[in-house]
Amino acid sequence: MQKKLLFLLLFLTTLSSFAQKEIYGMITNQETQEPLAFVNIILKNNPTQGTISDIDGKFSLSLDKEFTQLQLSYIGFETKTIEVTSNDSSIFISLKPSEEKLEEVLLNTGNPAIPIIKKVIAKREENHPENLPEFTHDYYNKVIFDLQSDGKEIDSAFNAVFKGGHILMMESITKKEFKYPRLTNETVVANKVSGFKNPIFTAIATNMQPFSFYDEVIELLDMHFLNPISKGALNKYDYKLKETLVQNNDTIHLISFEPQAGKNIEGLKGLLYINTKNYAIQNVIASPADEMKIDLKIQQQYQYLPEEVWFPEQLNYSLKLSTDVGGSNDLIIAEGKSYIRNVNLQPNLSNKDFSATVLKIDDEAPKKDSLYWQNHRVIPLNEKESITYRVVDSLGKEFKVDKIISYLNKLPQGKIPVGKFDLDITHLIRYNKHEGYRLGLGLYTNEKLIKDVELGGYFGYGFKDYKWKYGFSAKYMISKNDDIFIKAAYQDDIQEIGSYGLSLSEEIFNGLRDFMIEKVDHIQKYSFSGGFRSFKYLLTEVQLNQSKITPLNNYAFNSPDYSSSPFHHTSASIKLRYAYGERLLQTPFQKISLGTKFPVLTLQYTRGFEDVLGGDFNYQKIEARIEQNVFLKNFGKTTYRLQAGYIDQVIPRSLLFTGEGSYDDDFPIVVENTFQTMLPYEFLSDRYIDVFLSHNFGSLLFKSGKFNPEIILHHNTGWGGLSDKYTLYNFKTKEDIYLESGLELARVLKFNYLDLGYITFGAGAFYRYGSYELESFNDNIAFKLNIGFSFN
Repeated sequence: MQKKLLFLLLFLTTLSSFAQKEIYGMITNQETQEPLAFVNIILKNNPTQGTISDIDGKFSLSLDKEFTQLQLSYIGFETKTIEVTSNDSSIFISLKPSEEKLEEVLLNTGNPAIPIIKKVIAKREENHPENLPEFTHDYYNKVIFDLQSDGKEIDSAFNAVFKGGHILMMESITKKEFKYPRLTNETVVANKVSGFKNPIFTAIATNMQPFSFYDEVIELLDMHFLNPISKGALNKYDYKLKETLVQNNDTIHLISFEPQAGKNIEGLKGLLYINTKNYAIQNVIASPADEMKIDLKIQQQYQYLPEEVWFPEQLNYSLKLSTDVGGSNDLIIAEGKSYIRNVNLQPNLSNKDFSATVLKIDDEAPKKDSLYWQNHRVIPLNEKESITYRVVDSLGKEFKVDKIISYLNKLPQGKIPVGKFDLDITHLIRYNKHEGYRLGLGLYTNEKLIKDVELGGYFGYGFKDYKWKYGFSAKYMISKNDDIFIKAAYQDDIQEIGSYGLSLSEEIFNGLRDFMIEKVDHIQKYSFSGGFRSFKYLLTEVQLNQSKITPLNNYAFNSPDYSSSPFHHTSASIKLRYAYGERLLQTPFQKISLGTKFPVLTLQYTRGFEDVLGGDFNYQKIEARIEQNVFLKNFGKTTYRLQAGYIDQVIPRSLLFTGEGSYDDDFPIVVENTFQTMLPYEFLSDRYIDVFLSHNFGSLLFKSGKFNPEIILHHNTGWGGLSDKYTLYNFKTKEDIYLESGLELARVLKFNYLDLGYITFGAGAFYRYGSYELESFNDNIAFKLNIGFSFN
């Protein structure tokens, strides 16, 4: 009896296997052979049964008949019908691009896409994965770079060098932890890059697109685009219901979106696949609506977890850059894919598990062997990818690519590694009004000589003041994770008056203001400093200085008999910088700030000591600054800086507050966070408050074809005072309110730069009014130029 039952069970199982035939397929673009994500596939004899290809163009489908027909449809491609039989276990299908547009579904009651989108918007916060209490997951990331050329010589040369492989390929395994509302940790535990071992480019894999498509504003390439499912988007976007598909008893609506005609928004275009199960995004394809030098497209696929939550499953992006080399049309392509696995929605995380460093690379990450990668790859390497590793690795060794990458790593710091030393090229050539052109160089040890220790110095010579300058320093980085360091330094150099505390001088990249430096002191300074990070977002630095300062501008402090009397200055200071929510990227060489959406507060307290190490003055100085960039949905970006300072005693002019102006006939350039109509040293203060406010509308107010200038409004206000004890100075104070406003047009002229983007030029007009308005209209107005870079 048992044998009969067993035979019957086996018979039924076999019968069931014949009744349910599973087939697997791959869908590609007939012209480019690229996989087509999210193609609609239905059984022609049963339209309620079907599926959608995944982000890699793959699909599987169960058939209950020996013979059936599949109908495939996809926006921008010809609909195709194919026949499959029970003998087909895997099929490869290509769709032909079509010039005909798929007509949207129209009902007498109006646009049927609108009610669906309204429900998606209403459920947006509920479906947003980063509104979950916490989660962890793993990424498997793969990025490839390629070149396509219609020039036979370039194409053949490329194939000869890379032997049929890609130009570059990299893989990584990343572990991510998240805790609401915005705590994130990502650790790269494994990475592999063809041609070199340096993991610096690993961050590209997961930072080219947002983790999900639910933010109010979608950020791509440092540009901010209005999300078509955000509040207020209904009045800005056109939506069309293209198709409705039933898949596994789920109804999926395919809706296209693009900015409405005449709406000047930074918008996206693409396709949404909306699953009526909680009206969530199941798939999305999106790209910038306006033409750009870089063609960017993102694709996202979501999975429905057992916890009844929609969660990202696959994230793709492609970057295509058209270039023209030697008369041939070349296309540089970067394609990235991220597969999300091992999702855990209850990991029991603590706030203590998180730091300000949101992405760090494990020291062992580049050392994983081939067996590790075989066990962790989502998809095995294909032949072209295997060739890439084999060929490019050999090329990397031959051309010492790792050494080139190490140059690129340190170049943003102004350094070029040469063996165990770094050349500091920030001292190579400079210009200011006091020194004229200044030539020099710096040389410092790097991690190859002594890990975490930097020893070195610099020199420079001014061709207008005919003086040599130099300095030495020693720095020990005790902990990179906590930014703990100590540093000792000596310098025999010049320093601008008014720059002895929080000032523009500490903003390394504000070099335009440095051109205007004219009033300086000769300074011989010894300093000792140390710093550390605490409470995730707080940086603390303490410093002790002892200086001999000689004014070089023919003024004396309480000594009218001498045109330039030196004085000694001893001070101790503490500086606090708090940037809540700041995201940091830790590379093997440096820590890079990815910014924060919240205000950044900086506070510095300085105490001057008389008769300590020869110091001449007792005083206290307090300075504070708060600044923020605020992106307003569909309104642009507001930037503000509020700064203030106070000194309690009479001290030399060098140590007072001045230099906040940037009006200079020789350099009519817009300098951020300065008064555009004020002379650099026009006012002197021992107490002040300055407010710099600007709003950039982008191209939201005006756009006509490729002409899309940015419109920027400025308003700057300042107040300052000076003790009446300063009787020997020829100075002005701004004890009334200083006012100026301006209008700036950026990106008026655009020039193609190496087919990567555009060098842009614009102009602005600023007007000085109120208590410090000058007699002549021409003296109150300042016309200035601006220079920038843009992808569109």
